[in-house]
Amino acid sequence: MSSFKSIPHDKLLKQIRLKIVDGSMLKLIIQTLKVGIASKEDVKALKVGVAQGSPISPLYSNIYLNVIDQEWHRMQYPEQLGATLHRYCDDAILVLQKRAATPVLKAFVEMTEKMGLTVNQKKTKITKLADGFDFIGFNFVRRKSPRSGKNAIYICPSKRAQKAIRKKLKYMTSRNAPIKPKEFIEVIRPVLMGWVNYFRHTNASKAFALLQHFINIRFRRYLTHRSKGRGFGWKKYPNEKLYAIGMPYIACGLIKY
Repeated sequence: MSSFKSIPHDKLLKQIRLKIVDGSMLKLIIQTLKVGIASKEDVKALKVGVAQGSPISPLYSNIYLNVIDQEWHRMQYPEQLGATLHRYCDDAILVLQKRAATPVLKAFVEMTEKMGLTVNQKKTKITKLADGFDFIGFNFVRRKSPRSGKNAIYICPSKRAQKAIRKKLKYMTSRNAPIKPKEFIEVIRPVLMGWVNYFRHTNASKAFALLQHFINIRFRRYLTHRSKGRGFGWKKYPNEKLYAIGMPYIACGLIKY
């Protein structure tokens, strides 16, 4: 769905008024909804949608989209269509077994359109669990277990999520950074901890190993440059030495120091 740009203010406020009756608070909420979008020429007030990037926008989105969850059950679609709806903010998936997917998707689109929302057609697709799909940073896929030989659902960090964390760490670190090794580690530690904790209960061992390799290289090149050495510093700074200095070690979803 694309809710941030299409949420009707009047319908959203109707939901908010079910819980909030204080006039001054409602006035403040209306002001946050109409916050302007600046351009080179002027500032235009929002008439629909909520401002992307605002810390309160996800809350507004969830308040309004909660109606989708209620409506899906009110229409008895789980029983009639055999499809369960799973939503996180404005990301949603429909899971069904041995049913035609097109009628289910059509019912969902019609329901969201009545709410004034638009389904992002570019991101919407019908797929099989055997082919896998991404949802809120996770990749879900069904394949045979190498141990039992039976079909099992595997969950791991999506390729997009892995690319995003490497990009973020690359932006935060530099071999030219004018800081001490302990400061370097303190910069990346909370980011690593947050990412690992988010994916620790998945089949993420391979993703963790790749991330460990990536950040070790970043730290090794920083140490080599700092000591005015040449090359990548593999011999001077093996992994064991990096961990001894304080580089977090990712193993089985745990961060060891």
